[in-house]
Amino acid sequence: MNAEIFEDVQETAIDQPQRSGSQLKRFVLGLPSRPGTMFLTALLFILAVCFVDSFTSTRLVPTYIKHILVSCLIYSLLTLALNFVSGYIGQTSLGHAAFFGIGAYITTLLTKYTPVNFWISIPIAMAIAALVSIPLAMVSQRVKGSFLVVITYGFGEVLRYVVINTPSLGASAGIPGVPAPLFFGTKFGRIGPSGKEAYILLAFGIVALTAFFMHRIAKSRTNYAFSAIREDEIAAVAMGINTKYYKMAAFMLSAVLSSVAGSLQATYAAFVSPEMLSSTQSILILTMVIVGGARSIKGAILGAFVMTILPELFQMVKDVLGLPFDPWMILYGLILITMMRLRPQGIWGKGAGQ
Repeated sequence: MNAEIFEDVQETAIDQPQRSGSQLKRFVLGLPSRPGTMFLTALLFILAVCFVDSFTSTRLVPTYIKHILVSCLIYSLLTLALNFVSGYIGQTSLGHAAFFGIGAYITTLLTKYTPVNFWISIPIAMAIAALVSIPLAMVSQRVKGSFLVVITYGFGEVLRYVVINTPSLGASAGIPGVPAPLFFGTKFGRIGPSGKEAYILLAFGIVALTAFFMHRIAKSRTNYAFSAIREDEIAAVAMGINTKYYKMAAFMLSAVLSSVAGSLQATYAAFVSPEMLSSTQSILILTMVIVGGARSIKGAILGAFVMTILPELFQMVKDVLGLPFDPWMILYGLILITMMRLRPQGIWGKGAGQ
């Protein structure tokens, strides 16, 4: 096992609250770094956004802001899911939008055309996504690098074209009218001042549980195996680590979490389309992980928020200034170039005081 693996294992096993990078980050961002404190801060913020309007005569938080918050949380779940593969295992996947779409379509078909409700549809979609991920996980045992990128890209595109050419799945037009979830007999849209509060709380709860789960993994022996596989797979095999098992587990966990995000998106938007399975969606999710920081729970969530909010801000700039082009597309390229040149580990990635 090489020195990098030992270094990574040591960093994971030893708590380092006093690292200079963490201190700098707290100084710059003004954010607490302890997971429990961060969770409570985020929970208070979410509750304030959701219910502050219930105590005032005027609407302080626009519905549009709440809509963006739901999107940020759904993408946070996707980036956390992809982090299992691209972060922990160190393999690049451009096919995770396929699992996102699988969750969305399974939930749509079950809730719209069968008596199955939203809550039951989620574990069914998770099971199907896990089964579909098995062939992809088996392929990942044999190839890596650019070959795996091409295979995962093709996997997503094949599923997208299957949906486009299947009339019972709505073909290219998609399926509208996905029923809203019920909470003790009340539709999500009727809960809260704007009707989006229930979606925000549900998405936040799932993201928090996922982050806690990943935090426990990061402190466990499983992360040692992930680190060994990521740094030197041959050495990991020589050490007796069952690399096939861990890579299979990472792909299946990633697929399952992506399908949950898809189920949420389908019911929130009340619509599904083949665009949810597109490679553009996969590239966007991977970009969020890269910008925020691979192998970092906070970085993945931060990347999702940054890359969801910035396009909306620049769209407003375009509308206000009447620009004939979208300035976000220019900035998007500049962000990627800058990150790769100056901070390849991402804003909050490993080495930034994770």
